[in-house]
Amino acid sequence: MSSGTISRQGKKPNARPLVRTPSHEEAFARLQFLVEHGARLGLLLGESGSGKSTLLETVHQDLRRASCLTALVNVAGLEPEELLWSIAVKLQTPVEGHWNVTQLWRALNDRLTELRFLREQAVVLIDDVGMASSDTLLQLYRLAKCDAAGDARLSIILSGTSDAVGRLGRHLLDLVELKIELPVWNVAEAKALIEASAGDGRAVRFSAVAVERLHALSGGLPRSILRLAELSRLAASASAGDLIDAEMVESVCEELAFPSR
Repeated sequence: MSSGTISRQGKKPNARPLVRTPSHEEAFARLQFLVEHGARLGLLLGESGSGKSTLLETVHQDLRRASCLTALVNVAGLEPEELLWSIAVKLQTPVEGHWNVTQLWRALNDRLTELRFLREQAVVLIDDVGMASSDTLLQLYRLAKCDAAGDARLSIILSGTSDAVGRLGRHLLDLVELKIELPVWNVAEAKALIEASAGDGRAVRFSAVAVERLHALSGGLPRSILRLAELSRLAASASAGDLIDAEMVESVCEELAFPSR
């Protein structure tokens, strides 16, 4: 398996470098398939730090470039009113900040009816769905079942950790038409991510064994790979070294209480 393609164009400070692994490319293609065919509900699963949020943001930007109405919302801790208000605003629905659930639903329903007559598509991307309250999940269920959205080709993509699936409830899960699971990264993919995150500063290399050890300690999760790589670079800079070996990676992991897997 190849290590994926890497792009640094338009890279923002402290942003995760874009490393498109085969597994993420496949997940991206399946999400595109879901949207293009107007499927109502999809579920993106993966461990914390596996790249779900990054993938959702990529889909969001891709849809916006295609002039598709899109709402990307992180529902962690959101009240039902906050969820509905955020979705409505991002779907260009006239609403007021003080409206209650009933008023927001009426406005959103009218907007979806309008989209139905205009034959336009809307996509709602929900991140951290496992951290939503039961009342907020109920609103997502109502949205997925909303009759006004039928011909508007409303697609909803929920993203969360695999162990949080049970919190969604059987009624919501029964509506899922496509489930996508993000696997952890292999050593080659971890190496590509480490190299992409190096930046343009003083070159500090990781030995092959160090990459393998870093991959093992991070559990192959992109977020953990990046964090441990950066901490290792800081340690190497402090010692004026230009090669990071496995012992340094292990030392950084132990001294800084890095949550190895």
